[in-house]
Amino acid sequence: MGIAEGDTVLIRAGLGAVGRIDGGANAFIGALLRAVGPEGTIMSLAFTDTAFIRRPDPENRFHVSKKSYAGALPNAMIEYEGAERSRHPMCSYVAIGKQALRLTQGHGPESPAYEPIRTLIELRGKCMLVGCVQSSPGFTTTHLAEVDLGLSRRVIFPWLNSTFYEDERGQLKLFRRRDPGMCSSSFYKMYGHYVAHGLLRTGMVGAAYSIIGPAAECYQIDCSVLQADPKFTICDSPTCITCNALRWDRLHRMPLFAFNMIKKRFQ
Repeated sequence: MGIAEGDTVLIRAGLGAVGRIDGGANAFIGALLRAVGPEGTIMSLAFTDTAFIRRPDPENRFHVSKKSYAGALPNAMIEYEGAERSRHPMCSYVAIGKQALRLTQGHGPESPAYEPIRTLIELRGKCMLVGCVQSSPGFTTTHLAEVDLGLSRRVIFPWLNSTFYEDERGQLKLFRRRDPGMCSSSFYKMYGHYVAHGLLRTGMVGAAYSIIGPAAECYQIDCSVLQADPKFTICDSPTCITCNALRWDRLHRMPLFAFNMIKKRFQ
């Protein structure tokens, strides 16, 4: 699949698609760590849920051991020996290996959400999808490109997304999002551009179709595509709230979105 010793790799995975794994997620992590060796590092998204519009529940606050909605892999990594996790209240990352601290340290409530991806790029790292190429498409480099190009400012009232978190002294504080990610459902549209530049490698991990690509080069393509067409990643779903109601450049679609939601409810 293109993982070599010394690599730094961001992995997102749908482990259920891999098939039976003796030892479960921990065994999968062990296999990844053996692949990158003692000089390498693996990382994953450990993003956590948020409250939209309504006041968040203090009992559901972010803390360093809070479970992620991103699946079995990051949740197993959070508990894995030697793991490091960043402290961003919504978009934390978990990493294991030589560069784990560099990837996570200093990424907290005041930090841009996708800054660890920039560090991954600086490390000449790779992005890998295992078993979620279609179901959760694209690389997180695209979100960083959106922020760097100012596209995240097209999201209406991002501060409506909030959560509580514990600071370093254990005090409860409210966090409001400033740089939200946009809809990623159509990030698969980037695949053709990666392939055209010879960047993607594909293969099977167990029974799971998987892809891997270099983060830096994929990010440059993301920026180029989105700079030419800022609406390139808008999805086709008539009931996607982000693409039809929460972007300033799509505000005209809100009445149709409301109609589609009502129609869906009564179908």
